[in-house]
Amino acid sequence: MRAAPMMDIVRPAAARLGVATVIAVALGLAALVSAAEKRPLPAFQVATLDGMAVDSPQVGPAGQWLLIYVTPTSAASARLLSGMKQWETPELDARTVVVIGAPVADAARFVSARAAEFPSVRWLADPQSAAWQALRLTGTPYILGVKDGQIAWSLAGVLNDPKALESVIRSWVEPKGR
Repeated sequence: MRAAPMMDIVRPAAARLGVATVIAVALGLAALVSAAEKRPLPAFQVATLDGMAVDSPQVGPAGQWLLIYVTPTSAASARLLSGMKQWETPELDARTVVVIGAPVADAARFVSARAAEFPSVRWLADPQSAAWQALRLTGTPYILGVKDGQIAWSLAGVLNDPKALESVIRSWVEPKGR
């Protein structure tokens, strides 16, 4: 009886490992994206970069949009924004609101380094942590998919490679048949 060639043994093992990796990544991403019960966008007040108060119903555009909560000191927040720059579109910019958890002056400094990269994004400050508390956030960055005043899904944190989020974010702001 002849021994099986080494490649006949290696190929099935490599295939199993590849399938296991794809399943693990899919489950990990699914665990990150929380499609919990829809709930209304809670009441909170944030501020424009010139200090004007904005109530939560006026934070985003009508229809579907993204609320991205970041802090100036979060490396993960910076990584997400850098990643978004690589795949931004006018539709993404126009349907994205970035709330910066910081006093207005600090938020303005944070935005001054990025506003030219995202000309249509709405930038707001959360100087009193009102949005943080009302949204019950647990870390940054935090991404919420909002539709008609309802939080449809949320994503806490960011993967090491923000590009992995591109399809989730694009499919929300650029849905088919809209």
